[in-house]
Amino acid sequence: MLRKASDLINLPVINLTSGSQVAKVKDLVLNADDDSLLGFICDNNTYLPLKAIKTLGKDAVVVEVDNIDGILEPFKTPINAPLFLPEYLIGTPIITENGKNIGTVGDILIAEDTCKIEGYEISDGLLKDLVAGRSIISIPQVITYGEDAVVIKEQ
Repeated sequence: MLRKASDLINLPVINLTSGSQVAKVKDLVLNADDDSLLGFICDNNTYLPLKAIKTLGKDAVVVEVDNIDGILEPFKTPINAPLFLPEYLIGTPIITENGKNIGTVGDILIAEDTCKIEGYEISDGLLKDLVAGRSIISIPQVITYGEDAVVIKEQ
């Protein structure tokens, strides 16, 4: 099942061992080199690595630990390439290799089971998004990521 990056923000982090909320997701750390989710930036400026997560559920991120301090690390800024936050990419124009602008990155789609980035929703303006819905481009269509545009293969 695919999850939108925006749907993961503000999820509680629940410890299965104690049943208590130990943090709240504030942002995601993604890796452009292998198109994957690396972990979450949580409240109190901490980082929860993907390896510490038992389940990426619909309504919560679940961990199972005796001591939460052993998995939450201090978050170090800034984030440098190939790592990025969703905000770095959302709103970036999507251009075909032939120079046609097809919209902007509206959201990032992540596979729940593998935590791999599977694609991007294309936003073509609020009215068109509401009337026709958003289309999706898959990762194999992406040629390159740049500061000013995401370039994709001609569809």
